[in-house]
Amino acid sequence: MSAKIHLRRLLRLLASLQLTVIGLLLMALLVVGGTILQAEKGVYAAQQEIFQSWVFWLFGVLPLPGMFLIGALLVVNLLCAIAFRLKHQWSGAGMLLLHVGLLALLAGGYISSQYAREYFLTLGEGESSRMASAAHEWELAAWTEAGGKKQVRAMDIIDLRSGRPWAFPEMNLELTVSCFFPNCRPAEIAAPAETILHEVQPAADPAENIPGAILNLRDGQGMRRQFRLFAGNGAPAVQRVSNRDWYFLLRLKRIILPLKLKLVDFKKTVHPGSEIPKSFTSRVEIESGGLRREALIAMNRPLRFGGYTFYQSSYAEEGPHGASSTLAVVRNTGRWLPYAASGLMFLGLVLHFFGQLAAFLKKSRFEATP
Repeated sequence: MSAKIHLRRLLRLLASLQLTVIGLLLMALLVVGGTILQAEKGVYAAQQEIFQSWVFWLFGVLPLPGMFLIGALLVVNLLCAIAFRLKHQWSGAGMLLLHVGLLALLAGGYISSQYAREYFLTLGEGESSRMASAAHEWELAAWTEAGGKKQVRAMDIIDLRSGRPWAFPEMNLELTVSCFFPNCRPAEIAAPAETILHEVQPAADPAENIPGAILNLRDGQGMRRQFRLFAGNGAPAVQRVSNRDWYFLLRLKRIILPLKLKLVDFKKTVHPGSEIPKSFTSRVEIESGGLRREALIAMNRPLRFGGYTFYQSSYAEEGPHGASSTLAVVRNTGRWLPYAASGLMFLGLVLHFFGQLAAFLKKSRFEATP
């Protein structure tokens, strides 16, 4: 009997409105703390330490619940409230919808944090491309040229670092990573044809890290050779194997977009009497499936196409092609959940309001009846 009583008390606590308020207050405090940390250490540090963590350490010594832990607590609270506290009848439909909407909102935030991916695409006026690059995820690209054609293959550097060799069966080659440096710099005293890498402390923002690697290449005769790659060079390393040149390059991870994007025109508007940008827009041409059309991408006016969202991110006024525009390319499978959650919560509030209004009018008529 005592076990049932303790379980009932625990469920009542988990379903309580007080726990909901405490969870929301803690979440608001985490948002404030994350905003302060973002100003000091950058966006990535705030995401990793607060917004995408179960526990974060205040001043490095005091453990406090992170956003994931608070979110999980609120999910349990909402589920228990739906199951044990709310009325499962028409009069309580509004509150039920409101709680389901909150659950959908929390689920959308978690899915976005885990599965959303952000890439960048920089185009000069007149340039076009169907490839975007990651901000700080790296891959190893390899290619050779035959008959005037170049076929590039790439593999995520994380897959190679796990110890899995990368085989080229048509040439009987095998490539493995001997050592990977998340952040390094080349030695200045090295010979022009040789690259010596010195590992340095990784930066808080991974976009500032320049990786390098020591690679082992084995050919069909069992001969092994070792060479080094530094991402900061921007030029591939060339290895001569079986009378053919092979090119290896450590580069930011690239994806192929479902469209070809061309920057037709870029415009920047400044505040009167200053050089401070007021707005900047990119007029682009979209080519997909043999069809072409133009669209405008501006601040707070993104372009959505094929599951990707293109945001106006930054620009440069001087370059080999004149002005250039940088677009943030985001793929978020759960981007519709916040909209659905907002609709459910709005509908729940409307139903709850009219339900309470109907109950009040009914009570007023009853009290006014002699």
